[in-house]
Amino acid sequence: MPRRLIVMRHAKSSWEEPDLDDHDRPLNKRGIRDAPRIADAIHDRGWSPDLILVSSSKRTLQTLSEMSYRFGQVPSQIRSGIYHATVNDLLLELEDMVQEGTTMILGHNPGSEILVNHLSREWHTMPTATVVLLVESRGKWTVQEVIRPKEIQ
Repeated sequence: MPRRLIVMRHAKSSWEEPDLDDHDRPLNKRGIRDAPRIADAIHDRGWSPDLILVSSSKRTLQTLSEMSYRFGQVPSQIRSGIYHATVNDLLLELEDMVQEGTTMILGHNPGSEILVNHLSREWHTMPTATVVLLVESRGKWTVQEVIRPKEIQ
């Protein structure tokens, strides 16, 4: 199996508490609805990750929690370096990705879009809960598919 990378932006977060620190914002109702739908889409396509690297923010951890019923006991690592990350920060985090199989990085924008662009040289808009599957072949990454919540039937 080729090495694959799932880049995911967290599900929709709440702005109901304007005084809450950005890092501590939870998901809103739409985010709670979309995360399991995306998990089902990932599972149905056979993309299930072997390792999940997740930002330390509340909304990314909640996104993962809402998806975990599909991923079972997949190892996950909370990475504070993914929060407010530059593309270089994200590349450093990915040094620990699995060499064979699928790694998921669950983070934020604009980092998610910039990472996909940096690896594939393609630009994909990533609204909340969007996932992009990249596949590596001979050191080159290509986008295999993009799933956005509004496009799921």
